[in-house]
Amino acid sequence: MSVYRKLGGQTLIYGLGNIIPRMLNYAILTFYYTRRFSVEEYGMITELYAYVAILMVILTYGMETGLFRFSSLKGNVQKVFGMSFISVTTTSVIFMIIVLVIYKKLAVMIKYEAHPEYIALLGVIISIDAITAIVFAKIRMMEKVRKFAYIKILNVVATIVFVMLFLEVLPEISIIERWAFYEKYMKGIEVGYVFIANLMASILILIVLLPEYVKVRIKFDISLLKGLLKYSIPLLFVGLAGMLNETIERILLRFFLPDQYNVLYEIGIYGANYRIALLMTLFIQMFRYAAEPFFFVHYNKKESKEIYANVLKYFIIFCLLIFLFVMVYLDLIKYFIDSKFYSGLHIVGIILVANIILGILFNVNMWYKLTGKTHYGIYITGLGALLTIVLNIIFIPRYSYVACAWIHLLSNTVMMVITLMLGNKYYKIKYDYKRIVEIVIVAGCLYSVFYLVKSDVIGRNLFIGTLILMAFTYYCIKREKLIQIFLKKET
Repeated sequence: MSVYRKLGGQTLIYGLGNIIPRMLNYAILTFYYTRRFSVEEYGMITELYAYVAILMVILTYGMETGLFRFSSLKGNVQKVFGMSFISVTTTSVIFMIIVLVIYKKLAVMIKYEAHPEYIALLGVIISIDAITAIVFAKIRMMEKVRKFAYIKILNVVATIVFVMLFLEVLPEISIIERWAFYEKYMKGIEVGYVFIANLMASILILIVLLPEYVKVRIKFDISLLKGLLKYSIPLLFVGLAGMLNETIERILLRFFLPDQYNVLYEIGIYGANYRIALLMTLFIQMFRYAAEPFFFVHYNKKESKEIYANVLKYFIIFCLLIFLFVMVYLDLIKYFIDSKFYSGLHIVGIILVANIILGILFNVNMWYKLTGKTHYGIYITGLGALLTIVLNIIFIPRYSYVACAWIHLLSNTVMMVITLMLGNKYYKIKYDYKRIVEIVIVAGCLYSVFYLVKSDVIGRNLFIGTLILMAFTYYCIKREKLIQIFLKKET
């Protein structure tokens, strides 16, 4: 089987564990939330989950990648997983205890003093999800992609069920309405039900993964733990800086928008339109799940650099297909959010391009992970995070969330360029820049044609958009012989 076909196949299967759940989340929960809640309430959800994303990076502190590297070096997945599991579980439990002790003070710090219970709920959710994240990493390392997919799907389906139960079903049951506990603590908490549903789903997944914990044979190895931490901790800073680049603007909007703005309204508009670009995010995420162990497996092979170069080219092709798909069908895709959020549709294209750059960055930054030079990741992503924070502080007061979108694109571009320059010095890969630029220009020209001829007639736009999409697909298949490459047998 072709190595590209194998990577593509695993990407598709991982997609079952990411696209299907997130599409369910997108098609059902985003559709539902943007209609069930006000723009301000949706802004609250967007802002608090930005904190969740950042804290998840901190609590897993690069151990997932550490598990991949040390398992491939030592050839003992179970032993490496055991130490990783002990480490992440210990820190997660300590974090949960701290949050439950000081959650009211934390709520005041982030201006949620009216709802300190949200902070307590999210603290428990993050701790549980960090523990299950390392188990999912083991499942990925052992290439149990179907199991990974099934459990991820279960997670989102359970979340949807619990959301509907708390927001739609229970309030209609009279006996529940009269229950003293429900009346005192749960009735009418609205956004709070979202976090309760998330907690219930996280606990369910923790239970489902129980057989994986039982298999752990704890044999404490201090030298292994030190090696894991030495390799992984720099990746914590890399991951943290990367996540700050992706999410910090939603938090900065709260603190730096002038008084004339409705802060939660602005965050809500930004968050909802960011979700429209989710298809690109999903593809990059499922590719990352498949590609990270793939890169490590092929690291010591003779043709590894050629494979890495081709993977980047094919990755960009698929990203551009997604970009064109979303933009030419935006007249339809926009209905996944409520019309009260449409004022932010103009940032969708910017976010899509920013995410393409982010995906390219993931491909080209593998050099410092593969060679163990992870400290370079700290410098690169740290610079990106600094750039993101400083520019947002400067421009948010004047341009609100529009500044956030453009700065997201700029920061990713700067990190990509620097990573390529350093990679060319320490682990040179001969990427086919000429062909990549050609492909990007073709995609850009085709979209420009669509942009210039589109009108207020939706049917006409969809017809022209379909032709544009078909033209780019045909060009890529013929120019790169994609069908032959992905179907040929490995020699």
